[in-house]
Amino acid sequence: MNPYDGLRGTWLRGIFHGHSAVASRCATVRLGEVLRRYRDLGAAFTSVTDHDTVTNLDRARRQHPELVLLEGFEHSAGANLAFVGERVPPLHRLPLGEALLAADGLLTFACHPRPRPGEAHWSRETIEALPRLPDGVEVYNGHYGIPRMAAKGCVPRYADFWDELLTAGIRLWGFANDDSHEPDDFGNAWNMVCVEEVSAAAIVRAARAGRFYATTGLEPARIDGDGPRVTVRFAEAVEGRFVGPGGVTLAGGTDTAFS
Repeated sequence: MNPYDGLRGTWLRGIFHGHSAVASRCATVRLGEVLRRYRDLGAAFTSVTDHDTVTNLDRARRQHPELVLLEGFEHSAGANLAFVGERVPPLHRLPLGEALLAADGLLTFACHPRPRPGEAHWSRETIEALPRLPDGVEVYNGHYGIPRMAAKGCVPRYADFWDELLTAGIRLWGFANDDSHEPDDFGNAWNMVCVEEVSAAAIVRAARAGRFYATTGLEPARIDGDGPRVTVRFAEAVEGRFVGPGGVTLAGGTDTAFS
């Protein structure tokens, strides 16, 4: 099914994977500063997915009514997988497979699948071995692209892995997130989600249904779906391409519209 078919609503900017110094010892930015930074970037929503714990956001919601705040956690006892929702139970206490089976209504996706050459947090085999598929996989992780991490050999882009999964018939959506840990992480990658109402539940539903796109900066003026066809329009000419099975470019060029 084409998730853009008959698409109507409001486009909201935000991330589904980020940390704070409240509960993630690897993070250096306090929760209040995290939220102020996203507000200043023009985000409409953000998620707090601290490692193996659900950070309480009740006070933050009262202090930042301008943001839709999503609860969540990053299950990191084994391979890293994010769980996000309006309210998230303590599924981090369960083994990953059991947590995934119990994640009804939550957005789930594999995090930074191949953060360094030769290091795989996820493979096609480990994805297939899960008791149920997650909703998606990160295709870009902003934290692994900042200068400090790049100097350590990290890579932020995982489109090749996504293509491997899609080519094998494993249909997962592709997400882009800051994975915010430190000041340089903010504003590097985000998701634009089309919702019929501005609420946490609507954002999660739209993301799980594929009514979004991931970006590191480029934002279309319009996306339309008609049956199997997708048309992407831009205010100015850009370079674009459609990629099919095996990473093969099916069409491409420089234009203001691609279909």
